[in-house]
Amino acid sequence: MNSQGVVSATDETGPIGPVAVSALLFLVAASPLMRGGNRHVALIVLEGAALAILAAALARAHRSTTGVTAQGILLALLLASPLWLALVYLLPVPASLWSAAPGRGAYPEAMAAAGIATPAWLPLSLVPDATAASLFAGIPILAAFVAGYWMRLRQLKLVMGVFVGVAMLQVVMGLLQVAGGAGSSLYFGGIGGRPFGTFANPNHFANYAAMALAAYVWLAWASLSQRRRHAVLHGSSHARVLALWSAGGMLLVIGILMSRSRGAALAGLPAAMCAFALAASTTSHSRRWRTMLVAAGLALLVAMAVVGFDSVVTRFQVKGMASDASFRTLLASSTLQGAAEFWPLGAGWGTYAAVYPRFQPAAVDGFAGHAHHDYAELLFDGGIFAVLLMAAFTWLALSRAVQLARAGIRRRRLRRTEMAAALCGFGLLGFLLHSLVEFNMHIPANAIAAALLAGAFLRPLRAEGDEEANGD
Repeated sequence: MNSQGVVSATDETGPIGPVAVSALLFLVAASPLMRGGNRHVALIVLEGAALAILAAALARAHRSTTGVTAQGILLALLLASPLWLALVYLLPVPASLWSAAPGRGAYPEAMAAAGIATPAWLPLSLVPDATAASLFAGIPILAAFVAGYWMRLRQLKLVMGVFVGVAMLQVVMGLLQVAGGAGSSLYFGGIGGRPFGTFANPNHFANYAAMALAAYVWLAWASLSQRRRHAVLHGSSHARVLALWSAGGMLLVIGILMSRSRGAALAGLPAAMCAFALAASTTSHSRRWRTMLVAAGLALLVAMAVVGFDSVVTRFQVKGMASDASFRTLLASSTLQGAAEFWPLGAGWGTYAAVYPRFQPAAVDGFAGHAHHDYAELLFDGGIFAVLLMAAFTWLALSRAVQLARAGIRRRRLRRTEMAAALCGFGLLGFLLHSLVEFNMHIPANAIAAALLAGAFLRPLRAEGDEEANGD
């Protein structure tokens, strides 16, 4: 693999074998089942499956040889983050150094006032148990990224198919929840009204469906383009197949709209529509391109009609949006205030829920377990280390986006591996934008899906002329 992330025809895409793929299929299918995986018992199961994926991948890692590149160094920084963050935040330091660290000076005084002796050595994290739990929860995310990055294209199609299938089942369950009313037993004790499948929040449910929609666009494009290459579709046959794919896409759009999630409607859905526009624009006939765009517009109108125009539009009333924006702005600004207090070391990875009450304004009622702004929460917890991770990923993502844009401009089309990366990248983009107003990064099912898309977006691309020779 060269510095541009391109592999030759003789290279393996990566050390992902059937054992790892099987474990990944279980991880993807099981992650949403218990409130999006955001429960301790569910996390233990997901972490076990993730360890199986990583172990199987490491057992075959000798088959993949790459040189040292800037991309490789940044990837290593990201992949090793659970380990080095554990060293930073969990290794004890002398109490004198600990109390001198930013934001920690008040705690020894409070402990002394309560009659509690300060230990001679303390870990940098303010809540070590929460940090350890948070880093363990990152193992499934790491495994999903590794798998998405190293899988062969046919393996990726299989996993994405399961991901999309799970999302569709979530939408069907959401429809049943709505049909049963706010008191439906299918809410499993949650607050009824808006659908959320097996998640705990309609926004997380919608974010998951939006990522699946982008993956679904890629699966549809891959299937239809392959049929066109082999001259399988003619006339009415093509129309029927296109109608079937459109129906599946409409189901996911209905799920996003009926959740009434503004973040998903303004971030995830437009990103998925951009994926569709890119896929449709690669067709060889302008008439098909116009037909597919018209069909997408009609599908969106039908989906809105099924959900109800009023139900969707009322979520965008100025008064309601202003109220929610004010609350989220206050929460995010006070979180950033805390982040500045602990800068540059942060309070400790995963400690937000326990430490934030120190900075919580009186106007923010109740318990704020998350900042509803993933990036502010990352700064609060991780300080400069979070900035380092975000900067590394941003560089990798922008480099890949530029690489794909140049390839598309140069050839006026994208090859199969490039299209897979681009369309998965749009799904990831919707997730990242939605995280400006939500905490999807802290919901295991959503984070696992996003990591899978990120791995697919950054995966090595085959060199010119090699793709057709390998038949991927």
